Amino acid sequence: MRAATFSIALMLLLASGCQGERDTTADNMVSAPQPDSFAPLASIQKASITLPEDAETFGEGEHAALLNRTCLACHSTSMIRYQPPLDRKTWTAEVTKMREAYGAPFAKEETGAIVEALMATQPSKKD
Repeated sequence: MRAATFSIALMLLLASGCQGERDTTADNMVSAPQPDSFAPLASIQKASITLPEDAETFGEGEHAALLNRTCLACHSTSMIRYQPPLDRKTWTAEVTKMREAYGAPFAKEETGAIVEALMATQPSKKD
């Protein structure tokens, strides 16, 4: 009986529609004039920058070839070496982001090896 009463009340409510007051504040809003500085671009011009040379690499160590190939296209060796010590989970997230978001030149299957190499080259945590 209770379910039937609820069903009938719900049907009546739906059939009558919502008769509450309508909020008309959006209807009465006037948009502000746009400044001229937002005009569309007339043309796009090519620009370039010159980055400083950084001949330093990861050397000849166990992980050097992998890090030289995958990281140095975008990062300097010193930038990578001076990162604070990161744990495996954080390095994995960073390496994955470099590949997926920025198109770093390495296969997904190399992620684990790159993380291992980065962890091996980072300074140890200070107590």
